[in-house]
Amino acid sequence: MTSELLNHQLRARRLALSVMVIAVTYQAVLCLIHTQLFPVSRAMVGMAEVLLLLACIPMLLPRLIPQVVIFMALSGALLCLLALLSGHLDVKVFRDLLIILWFYWLGRNLGDTALADQGLRIVAVMLVAFGLLELLALDTFTDLFNIFGYYVSIGSLEPVTEYVRDSRLQMNGIRPDGIGRTLLPGLLDNHRVSSLFLEPVSLGNFATILAAWGLSKERAELGSMLFFLGAAMLLIVLADSRFALISVSLLVAMRVLLRGGWMYLVVLLPVVILLALVLTALYANIPYSDSYAGRLMISGLSLVNFSVPALLGFDSQAAFPDQGYAYVLSGFGLVLAVALWLALWLVPVADSQGHRFRCYVAVYVCLILAVSGTSLFAFKTAAVLWLLLGVVVRKPASVPAMEKAGNRRVSAVPDDRNLHPSGFSGTGKVPV
Repeated sequence: MTSELLNHQLRARRLALSVMVIAVTYQAVLCLIHTQLFPVSRAMVGMAEVLLLLACIPMLLPRLIPQVVIFMALSGALLCLLALLSGHLDVKVFRDLLIILWFYWLGRNLGDTALADQGLRIVAVMLVAFGLLELLALDTFTDLFNIFGYYVSIGSLEPVTEYVRDSRLQMNGIRPDGIGRTLLPGLLDNHRVSSLFLEPVSLGNFATILAAWGLSKERAELGSMLFFLGAAMLLIVLADSRFALISVSLLVAMRVLLRGGWMYLVVLLPVVILLALVLTALYANIPYSDSYAGRLMISGLSLVNFSVPALLGFDSQAAFPDQGYAYVLSGFGLVLAVALWLALWLVPVADSQGHRFRCYVAVYVCLILAVSGTSLFAFKTAAVLWLLLGVVVRKPASVPAMEKAGNRRVSAVPDDRNLHPSGFSGTGKVPV
């Protein structure tokens, strides 16, 4: 293998690891800047996301995947048509769709599960370390990261004026006294750890993704599976994430019970959940509260009251907090939403790990849309989720290399049949 090719692949690996780490930590870095240096605005947050997307271009250019490019173009055209029909352009919908397709494309061009393992281990260790710092030395942590002030500065929270707020955590960083902590209440107080995610909800969502990745491993990789599961459970306890606890418990049960074609039953899960939400709204009498029952009730009511234009994406001005299905249907439209769901299942995967992880991703998507509005599209978790899905396809891009063997040009194309986990050809030779 030529030194040029080796250097190229090493640079690509370092860049890929950097993208994973920065995607998770960029909000924490901005919060640190806001606390220690100068105020950060919403525009700066958007610019940071744009720069991270642009940083991926060197890893996207080796292969322009026709299916992804065509789907991206058609989806963008459909969203533009919906914007013309509704008279309202929702930039966030374009951004949400771009995150999914962009990072899936990036994962496809990497195709290296060993690289994904390495990146996830780095991120998991960082999250646990900063999570323990927040738990054991809260004042020190908030001296570094004034989370509440940061979210007020970028416009995600209104300043609290009704009472003096001593905590510098996010609003959901403390369980109210009437609710209390769910996990280890006798050992831990009502503080919900957020670590580098700055909010416990995102930390719990990432823990679910981490557990899904671990559970998708083969039995021969038991050590790796237990590491990711153990890290996920620790983060779930720190964040006191009830959603993650329920989701991971379901994924563990699926890992034990479902085999082969039975995993494709998950294709029907959105229909089952939508039907359950509508029936709940029609026949249950649940008052709204900040609980799962209350959120499911309000989600069902929003779907029952949907108009045909809203269902088709023509009326995108309505707001749907904590109502993910309503947000997706009104923002993307029924046609694009169904196309995205079918595309998830039509993507060919290479092995049983890919089949399992795709199934677990589908379950995560269906569950989070039932109780949350836009958490599925949060950059710091969505970027990693869709990158991992692209990786398990295991079809990395070809990287051209020049090797001077006389006047001969040699193209180094990794062979999937003889590929080491590092991404290099197992023969050590450069295929001609």
